[in-house]
Amino acid sequence: MNGHNHGGKSHLIGMIVIGVVILGGLLVAGRSIGEALPLAAVLACPVMMIGMMFMMMRSKNKNTDTPQESHVHGDTGSKEAANTTTQA
Repeated sequence: MNGHNHGGKSHLIGMIVIGVVILGGLLVAGRSIGEALPLAAVLACPVMMIGMMFMMMRSKNKNTDTPQESHVHGDTGSKEAANTTTQA
């Protein structure tokens, strides 16, 4: 999991906090609670997605210095091809 120790509970809490911040911003902007509450709930998801994209880009930039291991398991196709060409 690339060193991430995030559970579903922390993501839910983060989404609630983002929704409350958006709700507060909408209330300060002059929206009524009846208008602001559904709008904040709808806007919380895209704001969290944008935040996650930035966090993933940041963690990917940190891992560029370390060599990546191959995820190919049992690549026998290339070995068989090499054996058939050397036998001919």
